[in-house]
Amino acid sequence: MFIFDQPYISDVAENYLIESQAPLLENEFALKCVSETANHISDAEAVEQLERDNFRWLYSNSENAIAWIVKTFGADSELALKIDLFKNKFKFREKTAALFPDVSFFKIAAADIASFTFDRVGAPFIIKPMVGFISAGVHRVNTAEEWESVRAQLLEETKETAHAFPEEVISSAFFIVESIIEGDEYAVDAYFDDDNRPVVLNILKHRFNGDQDMSDRLYITSAEIIASRLASIEGFLADLAELGDFRGLPVHTEIRIDDSDRIRPIEVNPLRFAGWCSTDIASYAYGINVYDCFAKKKKPDWDAVLEKAGTDTFAMAVIERPTPLRDDQVFDYDKLGKEITSVLCMRKMDYRTFPMYAFLFFSVSKETEHELDTLLTLDPEAFVVDNALTPAHRRTR
Repeated sequence: MFIFDQPYISDVAENYLIESQAPLLENEFALKCVSETANHISDAEAVEQLERDNFRWLYSNSENAIAWIVKTFGADSELALKIDLFKNKFKFREKTAALFPDVSFFKIAAADIASFTFDRVGAPFIIKPMVGFISAGVHRVNTAEEWESVRAQLLEETKETAHAFPEEVISSAFFIVESIIEGDEYAVDAYFDDDNRPVVLNILKHRFNGDQDMSDRLYITSAEIIASRLASIEGFLADLAELGDFRGLPVHTEIRIDDSDRIRPIEVNPLRFAGWCSTDIASYAYGINVYDCFAKKKKPDWDAVLEKAGTDTFAMAVIERPTPLRDDQVFDYDKLGKEITSVLCMRKMDYRTFPMYAFLFFSVSKETEHELDTLLTLDPEAFVVDNALTPAHRRTR
């Protein structure tokens, strides 16, 4: 069963819902944004469907669906508790502490941020909302001086983003402080099958613009990345599966792999794959429809997929909106598109409501791989123009 909700549904996802006739909860978003030819079902029918599936095999594009689950089944229901184990970053660290004893952590109330000092940790740390999304409010702090700067913006930054999402998705009430986990960062889309074994659908390497960069700007995937990391990541997820019964649960997992090939989790996000339907990069890169794989419990034949994948690198760039625009300002998408040779898809976002302009999917070859750095260092403000200066406006004059 599927729940699609704010903030976004892609054409890939909507087309799958129409063609497959997979059951879709009929909520306000689905009524407005998903074709009526999809298989919309009522709340009562959705409850019956989940009961038949033992509250498994539920996928949502959006963590907004958590609110419906809590309201419908209660915060103490098995499904809600399973979700909270992963969604609450402090509870997740407690649950996995024995597996990763070198990761230190503690929580801090927002009210105590003002009096919190760097000396309490005495070493570089990560601070982020205990319940969060899209890297909002996530900061790396290396020194006492950096902490003074971060502290000044932390609460305001998190509260601003939280206005666009339910409290089950982002909350500024509590934060978690963690030790630094070094290594290359990867994002993994997977689900646990009927035997509680992981099935990997996506592996994306997260590119950063320096140690202080905590943004979701750029992710890449390639046959080389999949081939080199698939087996070890499957083993890591199998270890996590030992902690509980996660059959039928989709997860979007962020991990780091150090120079010794040791894998440690940054976080595990339940009920979904990569947010805002950016999981569709699997379709553009490898022809894998992750919704179909999940709904039909299919496992990709990675050997066959990678044999056909070629040598190109596929990328997904999040073009964030650092500050709100004036009413007379717009984002110039035509100008952005000219930065890349091979654009696969440019998804324009409602940047008046959400803090981002676009999701840009593209590919690069050996000859054009410099475009990855172009997107990584791109300043979104350079594409903000007065409304009267956009090409579309000039063409209508």
